[in-house]
Amino acid sequence: MKAVAALLIVLASWVPLSARAEPGDILTDCEFCPDLVVVPAGEYRMGTPLGVPVDNETGEQPPVQMTIPKAFAIGRFEVTRGEFTAFANDVGFEPTVRCRVWNDKLQRYDDDDDRTWKRPGVPAKPKPHHPVSCVSWQDAKAYVSWLAEKTGLAYRLPTEAEWEYAARAGSDALYPWGNNPHQGCAWVNAYDLDSVERYPLAWTHMACRDGFEGVAPVGSLKPNAFGLYDMLGNVWEFAEDCATKSHIGRPKDGSAWLWEGGCARIIQRGGGWMTSVARIRPGYHGDANATHRFDFGGFRVARDISLAERSAP
Repeated sequence: MKAVAALLIVLASWVPLSARAEPGDILTDCEFCPDLVVVPAGEYRMGTPLGVPVDNETGEQPPVQMTIPKAFAIGRFEVTRGEFTAFANDVGFEPTVRCRVWNDKLQRYDDDDDRTWKRPGVPAKPKPHHPVSCVSWQDAKAYVSWLAEKTGLAYRLPTEAEWEYAARAGSDALYPWGNNPHQGCAWVNAYDLDSVERYPLAWTHMACRDGFEGVAPVGSLKPNAFGLYDMLGNVWEFAEDCATKSHIGRPKDGSAWLWEGGCARIIQRGGGWMTSVARIRPGYHGDANATHRFDFGGFRVARDISLAERSAP
């Protein structure tokens, strides 16, 4: 990857709009806003190199050259239940019933008409610092629109290209820590030795322990080289883009790939607490209906860097 050399993570707690936003800075725009990390501009290869044996059902091969022309800010963590509650209380957001959740009795996933983001089931007693789940892409869009209105800043969902760039954090490897998936439990809460003991699923687990059988509070594991937590694992994250089966033809400037008339299905990235080794990679993407909800699905926010932040001395 040509773009990014080693990045020093600046552990600032708040950067006011009167200051220049530099890569690694942590931005907090309001008391109820998610922390953001400034990610530098750069270039990378989006997707997975030819010759790497992966299930290419989502068209991650061949990779395409991608440019991220400007620094942008992205959530340091996945949006939490506490942060989403501030939005819900302010706008009177009512939880929509039906979420795809783990059915303990049947030992499988089912759509449950009694589950909402307030009661996702996993974990059984969610705390404010757990990532919000059982929310749809439409719910996520409503949340970022609310943040934009409250702050006057350009909050949005990350594009798929921005998301993968941020998840790779300068790495060309199959996984940000290298090419061995079984060495990732320090960074990733996925389907591992802890999970397999509790949830008997058919796919391959990571041969290590991350300390959580289900979803974890955000920031429980190590950040990547950009200072971002849980980019892989914990909950799948919605991007802005329409779902596609190939990277060929997408915009090369990191912008979202959208269809006229809107998207029936939306890109999800990063995997969740129950995702297999084969899919817990920056190059892999899933997709979902824009209205569907899952106990393993959430999101993180992004925003553009304002002119004031770019031009401040």
